[in-house]
Amino acid sequence: MRVQESIDSIWLPHGNRGGLSYGQLASLFVTYVLHSLNHRLYQMEEWLTSHLAVIQSSTGWDLTAKDATDDRLARMLEVLGSTDDDNLRFQREMGRHLIEAYELPTEVARYDTTSFSVYHAPGRQGPDSILRFGYSKDHRPDLPQFKQGLATLDPAGLPLFSETLPGNGSDDPLYFPAWRQLKQNIGHDDFLYVADCKASALSTRAAIDQEGGFYLFPLPMTGEIPEQLCQLVLHPPAELQPIFLAPTADQKVPPTKIGQGFVVHKPMQTNLDGGSLHSWNEQWFVVQSHAYAESQTKACIERIQKAEQELQRLKPKKAETPQQFQHRAEKVLENRDCQGLLTLEVRETVTQRQKYLGRGRPKADSPRQVVELRQLTLRFQREDASIEQRLRLAGWRIYVSNMAPSRLSLRQSVRYYREEWRVERGFHRYKEGSLPVLPLFLRVPERIKGLMMLLTVALQAITLLEYVARRELAVQQDELAGLVPGNPKMKTPRPTAERLLAQFTQIHLLIEESDSSISGRMVEALSPIQLRILGLLRIPATVYAIAFSQRKFHDSS
Repeated sequence: MRVQESIDSIWLPHGNRGGLSYGQLASLFVTYVLHSLNHRLYQMEEWLTSHLAVIQSSTGWDLTAKDATDDRLARMLEVLGSTDDDNLRFQREMGRHLIEAYELPTEVARYDTTSFSVYHAPGRQGPDSILRFGYSKDHRPDLPQFKQGLATLDPAGLPLFSETLPGNGSDDPLYFPAWRQLKQNIGHDDFLYVADCKASALSTRAAIDQEGGFYLFPLPMTGEIPEQLCQLVLHPPAELQPIFLAPTADQKVPPTKIGQGFVVHKPMQTNLDGGSLHSWNEQWFVVQSHAYAESQTKACIERIQKAEQELQRLKPKKAETPQQFQHRAEKVLENRDCQGLLTLEVRETVTQRQKYLGRGRPKADSPRQVVELRQLTLRFQREDASIEQRLRLAGWRIYVSNMAPSRLSLRQSVRYYREEWRVERGFHRYKEGSLPVLPLFLRVPERIKGLMMLLTVALQAITLLEYVARRELAVQQDELAGLVPGNPKMKTPRPTAERLLAQFTQIHLLIEESDSSISGRMVEALSPIQLRILGLLRIPATVYAIAFSQRKFHDSS
């Protein structure tokens, strides 16, 4: 991956600084993160002490445990995260090198963002602070957070671009600059840019098209889109086409019908930021997913039933007017998303009765007055026509693209968007997987940016490891067994990087020390499964032929 060379070509340490270069220390830090599954700076010195002989023998570096103190690591992270231009330059060089070195396809790229909430005490938020309060995707608006944008390349899911952003910003303005950066990292603009509905602003689509790019975005169900979708579904202008999910290479099953849809060609026009008018053509893929339709139908029926139960329990308050009671009932429908599916009617019944005044048993000539009693009743019923229309629209979405029909069909658009999990998988590894970002103990913004840059490098490493192994198994039309604990016969053509790395945790080095020298040698021979994995990764088994002998130097004083 040339991590050391790329970093050392951009960031040079101070002339009086000794020890490892920033590139060497960064490579060592990434190795520490992958091996120990954490990024706590203060623990790396102890980790390096435990593995010093192996690392010295493997790298040939002259190092000591003090080369990895938390002070040195913090300074390195601060330097790496201090300048955004240098960070982008590093990612650009790494991206182009990895694409060339691993012969990666560059037809489809993706971008998305997530947030990381931290338990830091809120402090002064200067202009450079990235820990801020904002909309929390972790449902913790009470905690400060920062955002992380990540762009990946299909089919490996390789991270090509990442950015650490303040936690109070909006996602919408990020997608076009991210596309521009992807174009630089990939080296051309002839790729399909896939993102979620926050990227589908008309200005974003126009800007990408104006600069020669291609996109595939779902339209958000806001504004005029729901009404347009309703008209297209109820009165389709084209013939419905079935959509089939093709099986993967390891599946011996026929294609499965997953939905249906049609294509509408639309001319588009809008003003760019500079004021000039831009026109282009789009394909609107109007698609229904059978699974999504089933879940939406079930959820709609359940919401109606729960709304009816709440309305039955709803009672008028004392001195409440019919309008106030009606408003409370309508609020139930709003909370259950059942507006228009149930009709409400509040009736007021007025009765009169005589009320005797004074104390004691009333007599025929006792004073009395007429009192009006008002009673509110709520009646509701289902609107069958509206419910039927809502269920007919279940599972339908609109996806837009400016790619020509000869290059992007209806079925291809569905397949590409169904693979949006590729970028989400990187976030999963950051949040709950093998590269946990949290808990975060850093506070300086530059150090947080430097840490996220190196965690992206670690994510690149395990993504490439996984992709190369799967690609080689596909070429050999073979499967790999022995990775699942408790089920050694289970085979898979798609092993995960975590399962592959777990096979190399029980390799030991025996270090013998005498009065004059220190020597080391491997204890166990590599097992067949370990040799098989190394073969898939095209790594020579000689990397584990570690044997060394060092002579002790005694102080003559």
